Amino acid sequence: MDVCAAFLLKLARTPDKAKRIRLLAACVKVRRTWVEELLWEALADPSESVRTFAVKEILRLPAVRIELAVKRLRLPPWFARSSVLGIIGVRRIAEAIPEVVRAAGDANVDVRRSAAEALGEIGGEAAVRALVRLKKDPNLHVRAAAEAAIEKTSSVRFS
Repeated sequence: MDVCAAFLLKLARTPDKAKRIRLLAACVKVRRTWVEELLWEALADPSESVRTFAVKEILRLPAVRIELAVKRLRLPPWFARSSVLGIIGVRRIAEAIPEVVRAAGDANVDVRRSAAEALGEIGGEAAVRALVRLKKDPNLHVRAAAEAAIEKTSSVRFS
C-alpha cells in the first residue's frame, strides 16, 4: 500500500473531524509528492471543515498536478467535484477547460453552477462558448452563474 492510500485509510477510520484536520496538517508539513494527492482526495471528506482545510492547502501549493484535479473531478461525491471546480477556477487552470465543460453537464446543480463560475474565472473563447450553453440550463442558479461569468469574461452585458 502506498503512503497516500495508508493515510486515506487512517482518515476514513478517524471519526473526529478535528483529528482528521490535524492529521492532514501534519502531512502537509512533510512536503512529499503524495501529500498533494492526499489533499485532493480529502475533498471527498464528509466534513465541510476538513474539505475547507484541504482547499486552502491546495491553493497554497506553488503548482498543482492537473491529472490529480481531473481524477478527483471525475469521482463522486458531488461536493468534491464542486470543490475541485472552485480550485480550478481560482487557479485559472486553462488546461482543465475540457473537463470543466464536461462537468457543466453534471446531474448536480451545484456542480454545474461551480463549473460556470470556474469557466468565468478562466475565461477565453472556449469558456464563453460553454457558458452560453449554460445560460440555457433549467436551473435558475446555474443560469445566473453563467450570466455573471459571461459578463466577467467578455464585454457582453445582460440587462
